Amino acid sequence: MKRVYKVYKHLTLNFNYARSMDIIKKNKNIIILVGLILLAVIIYISTSKSSDNKTNDNILEVKIAIQDHKFVPNIVEVPKSTKIRLIVHNEDDTVEEFESHDLHREKIVMPNESIHIILAPLKSGKYEFFGDFHQDTAQGFIIVND
Repeated sequence: MKRVYKVYKHLTLNFNYARSMDIIKKNKNIIILVGLILLAVIIYISTSKSSDNKTNDNILEVKIAIQDHKFVPNIVEVPKSTKIRLIVHNEDDTVEEFESHDLHREKIVMPNESIHIILAPLKSGKYEFFGDFHQDTAQGFIIVND
């Protein structure tokens, strides 16, 4: 009796598996379409931004370029108590190091690449940053206003 039950169970599992595979084969296009729609929605949500450079997490994006061993712009004004994503893109052919003692940050920026630095909300004031490898020319400030 035990052997008959095992054979019956095996046949039932195989039948259910075959039936599931038939359903998947018949609805393959629908499954692919639903998957593509879900992927498109995820991509749209992850890349959508508002027009004032604030992301969905209320992070202000500030973009700074390194051109001819200088920061452009070299003075950036931001509002007080705002989380900041600083994006520094090195357009030079040489490596640079973004450094700020005031912000307690130090990060290498390879040629033609970008770095992202997240800054917690800052108090009002002036925060200096500089390029460690070209300190005579690569200088700038973040000014936090009330």
